[in-house]
Amino acid sequence: MAASAGATSAPLVVGEIEIDSRDIFSQKEIENTNGALRFLRRSMNGVHFNTREYVLRRELLFKPGDSFDPHRLAETERNLRALGYLNNVSVTAVDTTSDGRVNIRVSTDESWTLRTSFSYSLASGGDQRWNVSLSDRNFLGHGVTVGGGLGEDENASYWNLWYRQQRLFRTGLSLGIDYASRQDGYLRQVFLSKPFYALDDTWSMNLSVWDNLADHRYYLSNAGPAGDDPTSTASLYAKLPFHDSAVEAAFQKRVSSEGEGRVWRVGAGIRVRETNFDLNEQDYLLSDGRTEDLTFLAEPGQPFARDQGTTVFPFIWVRSLGRTWAKARFVLQYGPTEDLSRDLDFNFKAGPAGGSLGSTTGYAESKFHFEGWFTKWARLVGGNMFFSGAGQGDTGSRNVRNYRYDVVTGWIGTAGNQNSPWITRVFAEYGQGQNLNGSKALLLGLDRGMRTLGFDGMAGDRMARWNFEQGKATPWEIAGLFRMGFAGFYSGGSAWWRDETRDKSDIRHEAGFGLRFGPTRSANSQIARIDLAWDLNGDGSPVITAITRGFF
Repeated sequence: MAASAGATSAPLVVGEIEIDSRDIFSQKEIENTNGALRFLRRSMNGVHFNTREYVLRRELLFKPGDSFDPHRLAETERNLRALGYLNNVSVTAVDTTSDGRVNIRVSTDESWTLRTSFSYSLASGGDQRWNVSLSDRNFLGHGVTVGGGLGEDENASYWNLWYRQQRLFRTGLSLGIDYASRQDGYLRQVFLSKPFYALDDTWSMNLSVWDNLADHRYYLSNAGPAGDDPTSTASLYAKLPFHDSAVEAAFQKRVSSEGEGRVWRVGAGIRVRETNFDLNEQDYLLSDGRTEDLTFLAEPGQPFARDQGTTVFPFIWVRSLGRTWAKARFVLQYGPTEDLSRDLDFNFKAGPAGGSLGSTTGYAESKFHFEGWFTKWARLVGGNMFFSGAGQGDTGSRNVRNYRYDVVTGWIGTAGNQNSPWITRVFAEYGQGQNLNGSKALLLGLDRGMRTLGFDGMAGDRMARWNFEQGKATPWEIAGLFRMGFAGFYSGGSAWWRDETRDKSDIRHEAGFGLRFGPTRSANSQIARIDLAWDLNGDGSPVITAITRGFF
């Protein structure tokens, strides 16, 4: 016999928990098709391993007999969506019994997690990237990610393997392993953590170890000793072998009250890092075809010399986030439900990193290092406003003082039919640095919003870019797997070193149109953009690009 929540004076508690896990395609969706499409849908259901029930139950933030808390249901729903291999997630109270027990139903749709991908990018400058990979984000339904691939970037060919597992051996630990073999080096990385699975979890820890050797593009000013033309807008760089190895351990504890107000977490940690560039050759080939002696980079006062060696960085760690969330669609994805935090979320680490602690970087001088980021979503004029920023730097004498930051803001608005809306996207980004190591330059190019440039066609310690896009999502789903849309866009921007000669005429402008594809039954939620773009600064030849990264 069911009773309303207000019919009992006893505190409500969690009752039975029903798990309703559905196939990628329902039986009705299969029956409503025929021929090859019916075969495809039936085959995908048959080959796919559905998520095991224990995987879903271990993510629940409540159990039978717990006090009933609607906020825990909403947080569990967000966590299940964040796993990346479930669609149409809902966690709802379905009935309240006469003895005050609230029965809960957890409903999910499976997504296609076996991902075979091939990507190819050809930049306007001739650099190319390609990658072929096979991965599964929910291997055999156990919530484990495994994958491997091979490819080539602008520096070298490579092959790589990766592994991720949450709640290792059904504990609260998470494990990640990366291994890559490259023509120019390797990557070996392992991390073990106990994350905050819930806002009110008491503590977390992480341990990370990595060792990376590869050629890095070390960017140089066109007005510096290696430059040839201070008015040139093209990026100037040399490829230098870079070795980076480190170990980091950290711990955090929630210090705010449970179940109310902002969440505050405070902790501490230590990072010991060794970085070295190889500068043993007499002359280096630059990106403009010249060869130059770069030994000046190792001279005192140069960022190159400052950042080589060992850095010991003990830090205080502060993280704060809110409890207010909103659901939305057609924001950063192309149709699925998205969770947007309405409260400021920030993360900050700071501490000494000078010679008294054993550091040899920065000429072993005293210095104080800081790094952090923030994000914030807000409702504005029928859309969603986004703010994000990240920065890092060192304080101390002129020899060691440096900083780098960038901030992004954007507005995404929708109008019309909620299933196939018109989508307006406006984004802008600004970055700035001082005494930047050339491997940390701010870049503008195909990877950062300018389709008609190379991957890093412009570089410097200043960067600004912006984008306006008007799109339309269609109601069509290709084979029931992808939602399609189209868009027209304009982009502009520039990147430069402070000592280079720049004016408004050096700002790059481009415009174009293209297709948008958003997966609806796949664990990969990134929007694919296939665009035809024209450089508005004089070169009228169109450039075709296909990208899946970035806000714009």
